[in-house]
Amino acid sequence: MKKMLAGFIMDGKSGGIDRYLLNFIETVHEQTRVDLLTNEIDPDLEKQLEKYHTRLFAIANLKHPLSQYRQVRKILREGGYDAVYLNISTAIDCIAAIASKHEKIPVRILHSHSSGNDCESGLKRNLFNFIHKICRCFLYRYATKYCGCSVRAGEWMFPEKIVRSGRFEVIFNAVDREKYRYDEAVRQEVRGELGLGGHFVVGHAGNFCYQKNHFFLLDVFEEICKKQPDAVLLLAGDGVRFEAVKEKVREKGLESSVRMLGRRPDVGRLYQAMDVFVLPSNFEGLPIAGIEAQSAGLPCFMSSRITEESRITENCRFLPLETGAEEWAQEILGVQGERKAAVFLKNADDYDLASQKRQLLSLAENI
Repeated sequence: MKKMLAGFIMDGKSGGIDRYLLNFIETVHEQTRVDLLTNEIDPDLEKQLEKYHTRLFAIANLKHPLSQYRQVRKILREGGYDAVYLNISTAIDCIAAIASKHEKIPVRILHSHSSGNDCESGLKRNLFNFIHKICRCFLYRYATKYCGCSVRAGEWMFPEKIVRSGRFEVIFNAVDREKYRYDEAVRQEVRGELGLGGHFVVGHAGNFCYQKNHFFLLDVFEEICKKQPDAVLLLAGDGVRFEAVKEKVREKGLESSVRMLGRRPDVGRLYQAMDVFVLPSNFEGLPIAGIEAQSAGLPCFMSSRITEESRITENCRFLPLETGAEEWAQEILGVQGERKAAVFLKNADDYDLASQKRQLLSLAENI
């Protein structure tokens, strides 16, 4: 059986990369044994991975690049790996790629999952963007194959000559579209549970962080409430900005209209209760929540900073953040109507789990 070292994962619950890696292991484990790098071993995740014979290796974070380099080289030297598969968000995460080439691992795959740096501090974000641009100039030299969740994610991580070459592949962020299919009975059930009645419900799901742009979303919802006072905003997720967003809700006097639901295992049910889904992100690789919401038949409004590759239904619009909250509110209020099942565009099949499974199996077979 071939062996692959992949990374990095957190706790299996923290975001899109974690979910993607778990799906990757589930898909390829019968033909490829996959071990994972992490910064801190989560006991629950370690237990979950036992059935795949997947091991977790804790290594130093990027604050200690030399230690990380030495640790990765040691793991590779002792593990007898055929390939290294690094799932990363910025080119700053280059240490393991360098170590894998120095250990002469024959297959070295880099997979870009983002198109920006998610830092709360603007000063720090600018610094990281500068370092990313420097690392981007050489990172590609340490890989033999390149992937991205979208073309835009590839362009963020790699030179254009790589993205336009046969060595780059888009591996789509897939979902089980059938799982999210619109269901009127579930809609009524969830709206009853949450006491939503006949309210116009705006929804959002995502980590509370700079990337997802919750403060702008609150500005938009405030404008919606001026025209439709009975509107309700559902926010699913948690993160570093959770308390700051909660405080902003209080400052705007929207406590009775905004439901901060925390991290939910049933986001698919929440989509059924919504009337519209809003994702005003500052950047995305390709938003899984956007694919899920469209699969549920929701009218979706996304920032134009999100790649239009993520559009899989006619009922999805992209708006510039620069147009302002009032313009967004007008557009959103203009789509009120009866909920119905999604009508998919032709490219939607690319985002189905069956399609992704074929891509992942092919990736594993070619190491």
